This record gives sequence, C-alpha cells and structure tokens, in this order.
Amino acid sequence: MYCIFIIAVLCSVVLLAFLASIGLTLLILGCALSQYNWWPTFVIIFYVLSPIPIAIGRRCTSDGGYSMRDSSPCTDLMWFITSVIVVSAFGLPAVMYHATVIQVGSMAFIMSANVVIFTTITIYFMTFGSDDSLPNF
Repeated sequence: MYCIFIIAVLCSVVLLAFLASIGLTLLILGCALSQYNWWPTFVIIFYVLSPIPIAIGRRCTSDGGYSMRDSSPCTDLMWFITSVIVVSAFGLPAVMYHATVIQVGSMAFIMSANVVIFTTITIYFMTFGSDDSLPNF
C-alpha cells in the first residue's frame, strides 16, 4: 500500500514537471520568435507571485488545507489576491496587444502558457494540499 502511494506521488511530480516545461516553452515561444519581442516575459512575475497568497493564507485555515468551505477573512483575502494575480497575468498580454506592443500570435502563445502554468499550480496545490501529503522518507 505504501509503495503504491509513493508511485502515485512520483507520477504526479513527473506530470507537474512536464506541464511546467510545456508552459514555459509556450512562454518562450511567445517571446523568442523573430517577429515577437520580449515584453511578455514579465508574466513570469505573476507565476512567481500566484502561490504566495495561498501559502500564507493556508496558515489561517482551521484544518491546514485549502478547502473552499472554510470561510474566514484571511482565507477570503487569500483567494481574492490570488484571483487578482491570475487575472492580471491574463490581462497583461491583452493590454500589450491592444497597445500594439506585441502581435496576436505572441498573445496567443502567452495566453496558452498562462492556462498551462496556472493549471500546473492548481494541480500542485490540490495534490500536495495538506501537511500529510508526503510521508517522511
């Protein structure tokens, strides 16, 4: 039983690494192709900032998890700040396209990279959401 749990954890880690590499590849493609420029790289700041409110707000919950049932001002603020960061990550390429800083192809690559990276972050917090997710090796 313990061996099956370890294999499941390792499979989820491999899946997360694969998804993260796909997302970053899409981000680099949106910036590095010859007709695009490097301005959309600033989206990486949102990728780094998005897990921070969740990790801090996790300490405010009663059970130490990320359930939506637990409602406290700290938890609500955590979800609000995370939502603002995610919406900003999707809004920045749209604003850059509207201001003709980037082209539509670059915006499409960046938007798809956002979907993949934020899906990866969500899967990470769903998989390793509680303190007892990983056993002591």
